Amino acid sequence: MEIPVLYEDKYLLVVSKPQGLMSEPDAVGHENVADSLIAQLGPLRGNNILRNVHRLDRPVSGALLLARKASVLKLLTAQFTARRVDKKYWAVVSAPPSPANAELRHWLEKDNMQHKAVIYDKPRKKTDEVILRYATLQHTAGKSLLEIELVTGKYHQIRAQLAHIGCPIIGDEKYGSAEKYKPNAIALHARSLRFKHPIEGQAVEVLAAVPADSLWAAFG
Repeated sequence: MEIPVLYEDKYLLVVSKPQGLMSEPDAVGHENVADSLIAQLGPLRGNNILRNVHRLDRPVSGALLLARKASVLKLLTAQFTARRVDKKYWAVVSAPPSPANAELRHWLEKDNMQHKAVIYDKPRKKTDEVILRYATLQHTAGKSLLEIELVTGKYHQIRAQLAHIGCPIIGDEKYGSAEKYKPNAIALHARSLRFKHPIEGQAVEVLAAVPADSLWAAFG
């Protein structure tokens, strides 16, 4: 599948990952972003050292950052670790959150057997604190569009925290959504990414267009 390139220079790439595509290779051999880009861009632009700086779950779409050099990967990873990267997501949920805008602070445990995250209201052994902020942007046809700012970035964090407050993302059956969407897709989209260029020093900000389907189109 064609992967839109949002930003490109000799050091890095930012692309808009389609739903259903793996961010990086897995043991099963699903199609992934790096291999697809190498085939799409050709031997010069799609070199063989593309490395994911972060990841998006397979059913999630949106802005994904890749490094073209090992030294650049190290510098960008340091920005993520230090929480100096601004990441905003859009999600469509069927139950409007209450309050409409809030900060969520929970504790997350990764359940490796079930391949999902478990959320607690208080800290427990083997849990990590997880924080996000959400704002309700729009309501239409019984659905709500949320903008989410990640403070921490843990396994399935947005999906699990929203489900924990009774607002599972549409299509996310793993976390309790009763509404169907598309195969290998949920209504969660990495809308924007802002970081400092690791070599040149300027701020880089990209916006990724939402998937072209009726669910997202309902919000204009």
